[in-house]
Amino acid sequence: MSKRKTIGIFTTMEGHLSITDAIEETLKNQYRTKRFIGDIPFTKAWIALYQFFPKLGQVPYRVMSKQKSNEYINKILKIKFQQKINKFFTKHHLSLLINTHGGFNSSLEHIQDVSGAPFINVLSDPLTLYPVIISQQAKTNLTFDQKTNSYCREYYPQAKYQATGWFVRSRFEEDYDKKKIRKKLKLDADTLTFLIASGSEGTNLIMKVLPSLMFSSKPVQVIVACGSNQALYKSIQALQSLLDKNEKSNFIIPLKFTPNIHLYMQAADLVIGKAGPNTLFESVATQTPFFAITHISGQEDGNLEIIKEYNLGYVEENLLKIQKLLKKIIKQPEDLESFKKDVLKMKVYNQQAKEKLKKIVSDLI
Repeated sequence: MSKRKTIGIFTTMEGHLSITDAIEETLKNQYRTKRFIGDIPFTKAWIALYQFFPKLGQVPYRVMSKQKSNEYINKILKIKFQQKINKFFTKHHLSLLINTHGGFNSSLEHIQDVSGAPFINVLSDPLTLYPVIISQQAKTNLTFDQKTNSYCREYYPQAKYQATGWFVRSRFEEDYDKKKIRKKLKLDADTLTFLIASGSEGTNLIMKVLPSLMFSSKPVQVIVACGSNQALYKSIQALQSLLDKNEKSNFIIPLKFTPNIHLYMQAADLVIGKAGPNTLFESVATQTPFFAITHISGQEDGNLEIIKEYNLGYVEENLLKIQKLLKKIIKQPEDLESFKKDVLKMKVYNQQAKEKLKKIVSDLI
């Protein structure tokens, strides 16, 4: 039997890692995979910016939408990564390259030119993305949908694009029984349940929705997923201790980073959080509607459009209106049923992504 060919997947430790996991799950039975995990400059500063001032995301978005800015950024990143990526490519004898972060594009384009190993670029935002993440030379750029393709062609009309849907890890797509999941997580099986999802790094802005839930006249249970944000976790812990002493308050559970976040999404009636694409589409995969209360201005503007256009949940960033809407949902939880059909439709669309990737890889290798 011939030796399985090896595919290199290039990623970072941020949200791109979720896309990488989904891609590896898709390909592992037919190919060997090796990960290159790079440290992108200024990532920590960027995380701090969006945690506290998500509206300021508009500034770098505008700057990096300029072609000259992209050329300059690509030159810097090529200097940083080219030698490391060359060694990685040679060490593992890679037959194909898959990228999930625009920071590696220029280096991978060079590898493709000199070695002939085909390069697939997976775009890590579904719509209003940074042009720097598009590769003009990749065999194809894998996009969320045809609308994304049109958006990308405004910047690079000659590049190749293919709409696949979003890559979601299989654990989120599994069938489940909500009451059994709640019992497993030691939650009440019949109480309206909210998951406040802050993303992998955690964002402090989710704190603004808690007052509407803590003292609801109807019983609710609220899970606050803090990601890797230790300060946020400790704040929710302290709040939980105070609420435990108040008989009129509701059940709040602080949750550290967990690989089992899919179970909490399955347990929830509504996921509330920042409109990051992974959190949004993972919520959809569990057939749970999403309530976007904040987003990174510029980069994630399109995610709000997607929620509205495809009827995947709510979008509201005004604090008073958020509180009013949450009170309405608590009073009339049956309203959440209005999203059920469209959320399922989006789940099915995204499930095609893996089969499409298999065919693309098979055709190129």
